[in-house]
Amino acid sequence: MKRILVGFIICFLFWNCGKKEEKIVAENKPYIISYEDTKLEKYYDSIKTNTNKYAPPPRKSFYGESQLIIDQKGDLFFYQQEYIGYICGTDSENDSIPYFRDLKPKDIIRIPQESLNNFISENILTKEKNRQILIIASQNDTIKNEYFLKFLKSNIIQTYHIRRTTQEEDTVIFYKKNNKYYDSDSIKWDKTKIKFPEYLKFVKRPN
Repeated sequence: MKRILVGFIICFLFWNCGKKEEKIVAENKPYIISYEDTKLEKYYDSIKTNTNKYAPPPRKSFYGESQLIIDQKGDLFFYQQEYIGYICGTDSENDSIPYFRDLKPKDIIRIPQESLNNFISENILTKEKNRQILIIASQNDTIKNEYFLKFLKSNIIQTYHIRRTTQEEDTVIFYKKNNKYYDSDSIKWDKTKIKFPEYLKFVKRPN
């Protein structure tokens, strides 16, 4: 009888550990960018098909004032650019290629992973409400960084957009991490992945 009882307790403990591990995996479920993008597109397509009133999907932007980058290893980087509102002729509905932003290695800083929540709170949530927007860019399609996933789940920031990194970001991050001299003019850019406009007119975003 004692052997049966001991065996039951052992089985129960193993079952309980298995359930706990399953729960942890569910809580830290990876974020797959392509999957989430497809799901969002299907959602808006269904609205367009099944309702008379159609609300277009939110404008997608490659860049904003604040960018968080997750590299292939899961390391976190951050850079900001001057707040200029709306750039006429860029990030339009048909734009699928980002413009050259003249990003430099010195513009990018590394964020300690355990400090992500505090860093975002101090550097974004202290701004005016319409500027509390974060562009999140990942070098991998699947994001597994636990600190980032917990940050995303915490809803600290309400407005964000997640995309893959641009060619320019990948290039500058490479030079940043390897402490190499960077000169954008010496880079052999793939012109199918980046635009070099001769002139940009900056205007305020329409109300």
